[in-house]
Amino acid sequence: MKTQIHDLRKVRMWYEVKELSSNPGNSDSKIAKKLGIDRRTVSRYKKMSEEEFHEFSMKQRVYELVLSPYYPDVLSLLSIDNGLPAAVIEDQLKEKYPDLPKVNSKTVYNFVQHVRRQEKIPVPEKIRQTEALEEFAYGSQAQVDFGTAQMRRLDGSRRRVYFFALVLSRSRYKYVFFQTTPFTGKTAVQAHEQAFRYIEGIPGKLLYDQDSVFLKSENLGDYLLADDFRRYRDERGISVEFCRKADPQSKGRVENVVGYVKNNFLRARTFHDIDRLNEEVLSWLERKANGTKHATTKRLPHDVWLIEKEHLSFFRPSPAIPRDEIPTYTVRKDNTISYKGNFYRVPYGTYNGKGPEVLLKVKDGTLSLSNRQGILLAEHPVSLEKGKVIGSTTYRRDRNSRLEVFKQEVLSIWKGNNTLYLFIEEIHKYKPRYLRDNLKMIREVMGEYGEEIVGSALDYCLDNGLYNALYLKEAASHYRELKRREKKPLPVVSVLHDGVQTSQYDTDAYIPERSKINRYDQIMEL
Repeated sequence: MKTQIHDLRKVRMWYEVKELSSNPGNSDSKIAKKLGIDRRTVSRYKKMSEEEFHEFSMKQRVYELVLSPYYPDVLSLLSIDNGLPAAVIEDQLKEKYPDLPKVNSKTVYNFVQHVRRQEKIPVPEKIRQTEALEEFAYGSQAQVDFGTAQMRRLDGSRRRVYFFALVLSRSRYKYVFFQTTPFTGKTAVQAHEQAFRYIEGIPGKLLYDQDSVFLKSENLGDYLLADDFRRYRDERGISVEFCRKADPQSKGRVENVVGYVKNNFLRARTFHDIDRLNEEVLSWLERKANGTKHATTKRLPHDVWLIEKEHLSFFRPSPAIPRDEIPTYTVRKDNTISYKGNFYRVPYGTYNGKGPEVLLKVKDGTLSLSNRQGILLAEHPVSLEKGKVIGSTTYRRDRNSRLEVFKQEVLSIWKGNNTLYLFIEEIHKYKPRYLRDNLKMIREVMGEYGEEIVGSALDYCLDNGLYNALYLKEAASHYRELKRREKKPLPVVSVLHDGVQTSQYDTDAYIPERSKINRYDQIMEL
């Protein structure tokens, strides 16, 4: 059975989408839920003019619905419970019909939605009740969360960044810090210290999501904190609180900040290096996030913070908390690290496939890179330019020495005279860039043809100035064929008649036997 979407119903749907979208309070999701259609359909209809929509409708195909035979069953289930999920309907159909066509769960979902539309069975709307929260007292609370996003580099590639966000609940004064690796307990502690320095104090309580960076287990309200964070809480004496699961409203302020960072600050921004990104976000915080009127409070977060900071606990950097540790940088595939828009070399082979980290320290215009054990790997002058690769050939792969080792390995296989050495030297002289490839071919030829044949082929190539291992292989193949022919035995030739002298090449000496004609007459009479 074929089912076609009626043009009239589609036209009416398009007009309803246009009418509902004229109200700024109606989001795509809200319109889709009200009309019982997909949110992407709403978005597509909103963008179409009337002429474009009619053209689009004319192009729609007629589809064969593979689940059409089960229409009455789906309708019966929805009649019993109009809120029945498609997954439950799919399971009921599989139980009733073992031979149900093997289709994707999304296909079942689409078919259920089709039945709903045809029979005008809406999905019951679940309304979640919330209530407005009382305004927080000055300095009483800050909310903390993490975010992550993909950024585009100058060369078009992507770089994932991770950020820590803190917002004061009363003033909406914000702080954001970026890094290129996921946050751990240690780096989260360092981010807290930088945030407290930025907001110039410590709030009365800090509200968190149930993130594994901070929390081992909820334990029915008796929180088991992660080791690093527990030590930090005890040392700082801060009061912490965690949201219950599936309760985003309780820390909605910082959730909004995370979305604000992604959709405002990071949008269309290019990643250069992590230091530059943190410099840019501080400017953005001052200029935009904390320097423009907040949509809810209708006040500048910076102005309200000037009042709120007087209610924060005094912040003094603690010597027991390492904040001035040497920062770590990830080694890239090309054995460099990115620092302030330039790329500084580390010794070839430092990269091990997992992007190891090295410690970076700058002092008196010199950048030093060392491993986790403190062993110095490289030193470079700090460049004020951008986009440069810094580092001499000392840190690059020594291709010549490795090539020389390879050449000696090939020569060690050869037990003959010095012809192979002369042949390789000529290749090195005229085709130095292809020496490695030629050496590989020479090694293969020696293994396939043997020293005697290769010796003849080498003499031929040197005599004729053919300095290429491909010619060596062709010559070796030729000499092997000649050798095979020499060893082939001559055919045995029989004498046809006595007294006739024959030789290998005297074909005229061969006299064929003759039969009498009456012999054929006898055969035909049989």
